[in-house]
Amino acid sequence: MSRRRRKNNNPAGPPRLLGVVLTPMFYRRAGMAVGTIALLFLAMWTRVMPQRVSLKLGDVAPRRILAPRGTTYIDKKATEDARQKARDSVLDQYVSDPGADALAARTVNDVFSLAKELRDDESFGDDEEARVQALIGRLDIPISENTARLAVSSTEGALERVRAAALDIVKQQMQRPIRDNTDDLSQAREAARKAAAKALLKPVYQGMVAELAALALRPNQSYDEQKTKAERNRAAAAVEQVRRQIQADDIIIDVGETVTQRHLDILEALGLMRPTVDYTQALALLLLLTAIVVLLGAWVARFTPEVYADDRRLLLLCVVLVLAATGLHATQQWSVFAAYALGISTALAMMVAMLFGVRLAIALSAFLGVLVGIVATGSDARLVIVTILCSTFASYAISRAGSKSLTIARAAGLVGLANAVLFVATSEVFGLMISSPQVIATVLAGLISASIAVVAVMALERMVGVTTDLRLLELANPNEPVLHRLLTEAPGSYQSSVMVGNIAEPAAEAIGAPSLLVRTAAMYHDIGKLKRPYFFIENQFGGDNPHDKLRPYLSALTLIAHVKDGYEMAREIGLPKEIADVILQHHGTSLAAIPYRNAIKEEGPENVNEADFRYPGPKPQSREAALVMLADSVEAAARTLVNPDHERIVDLVEDVVNAKVDDGQLDESPLTFADLKAIKRSFVSTLTGMFHQRLRYPEQEDNHGDANEERKASTPEPPEEQKEGPTDSGEG
Repeated sequence: MSRRRRKNNNPAGPPRLLGVVLTPMFYRRAGMAVGTIALLFLAMWTRVMPQRVSLKLGDVAPRRILAPRGTTYIDKKATEDARQKARDSVLDQYVSDPGADALAARTVNDVFSLAKELRDDESFGDDEEARVQALIGRLDIPISENTARLAVSSTEGALERVRAAALDIVKQQMQRPIRDNTDDLSQAREAARKAAAKALLKPVYQGMVAELAALALRPNQSYDEQKTKAERNRAAAAVEQVRRQIQADDIIIDVGETVTQRHLDILEALGLMRPTVDYTQALALLLLLTAIVVLLGAWVARFTPEVYADDRRLLLLCVVLVLAATGLHATQQWSVFAAYALGISTALAMMVAMLFGVRLAIALSAFLGVLVGIVATGSDARLVIVTILCSTFASYAISRAGSKSLTIARAAGLVGLANAVLFVATSEVFGLMISSPQVIATVLAGLISASIAVVAVMALERMVGVTTDLRLLELANPNEPVLHRLLTEAPGSYQSSVMVGNIAEPAAEAIGAPSLLVRTAAMYHDIGKLKRPYFFIENQFGGDNPHDKLRPYLSALTLIAHVKDGYEMAREIGLPKEIADVILQHHGTSLAAIPYRNAIKEEGPENVNEADFRYPGPKPQSREAALVMLADSVEAAARTLVNPDHERIVDLVEDVVNAKVDDGQLDESPLTFADLKAIKRSFVSTLTGMFHQRLRYPEQEDNHGDANEERKASTPEPPEEQKEGPTDSGEG
């Protein structure tokens, strides 16, 4: 029969970009990446657009404001103080009066000239008092009556000596600067009086000289306001602006502090009063965030492909990055930002470790450290290092062993201690001072972060379809309702499940499979037997076997039904998908041997369809399901062994495993031949330990020989299927 070629509408295959196949998954991943980058950029917007600060001189600061970066600012108050000092250092500027000396001398001469004129004026007759008043009235200087009387009544010789002494004193004093806006004139007049007191004259004439000289003195330098102002402005302009530095993370103003000009200068220099976008910095930040998201995505795709392939898990990882950036941004201005950074990073690292594994959590720790470095003021290298170290440690600190409360307590204590020790150590390396409240805050951050991580995981694990070790530990507790029912209603099946778990768990560890998941799945793999527990031989305890009264087909149906019943029960009670899948797959498409052989005996081989006696499947799709299948079959076969020794155990394990392989039950599982060898070794080792008996001394053998023989005699023969070969009886 010829085969027609199918028309190929796209011979080149899916489109490619730089070697990357542009599949629908690629577009979804690209959309997640772009969205994550955009949200990260918005969370860190203050890096390029600082939050506006609205403060005025004299306001009370409502919150603490830290410097987002280092800068140099102009201290306006200090600058103005320095310039005022320069102004004050400039003396008043004066203009000399060249005629002041002559005017002072003429004032003295005018007194004596007018006095002589009045003495010679006969119109006054003998009226001396009239001459005195006339002299006082006609002079421009306010001389006293006593001086005027001496001037009009004294002899020419005496007056000439007085005039000469007064002119000499005036000339001497006018040689010194007498500024008009100072007390220079008062000082000159006082000096003139003192000089007059030393003149070789009678005391009455000394007083006259002192008065006339003092009255004649006048300022010989006039204050020049324009020149003075210009000189002072020139001196102030020569003073350079006072520049000061502020480092990143320094406190600009604390809560409750009154705003001064210095605070406003710093805020202005940092651009916080009128913030503007730094487009160069914005582009650099966008490129850096893009690199973080793309590199993390590439790492996840390469090393944890199961996370990369799951939309929900990858979306949660993107949300973790955005939450980290948002939390760091919200706390960056707080005094204990380092503690909050460590708390946020360690909590997210532990959450990822529990949900996706330690390997991814460690990689995330490195990227969280970079985010902290971007957000932290001054890009504190100390915080970058300590964040990476503490987050990595926290990823390991979430132990898989123990109860939930023990896990939280252990992780909280270890992470709190590690936060404090590593924070102090890195601070010492960088020579940074830390306070006791900061250290205490880092410890508390570690203590709280473990609890937050566990609570978050409990809320998210079902949402993202992840089964964590904590969830498995809870499910493996015998007090869980279903297990408790299995123990009380089907005790044989419960004990068998425990044995299957004991056998499967070491084998899982031997091949690197999740041993806790395997053990927990083994505990639940036969919960379907709760519907009809007495139809299974391990729960009959020597009583009547209901299968003896059933036709082979119906007998097979009751045995096979426990898989579907168990799967439906698992879905109803909300067991994780991994465990439900093991329940559904742990028999694969194996044959229910006893009903099948009974049917052949009754109806003949030609009238029996083997497919009617096989489990519906599917065959094991995972290593965990395959391990439980093999351990279940080995445990069922081992129960029939009489006087088991190492050789018999080895043969039994080989027979059971090889029978499953030959029957094709492992064809769809990812187990390799190397895995099967390791599993066989583990099964033999575990069963040998289970069947190991204490060596007896000769007297003990004699005393108990009869009992041993009796026990051997009472041991039942193995079922027919075990005699002929280890196939699935449906009773395991």
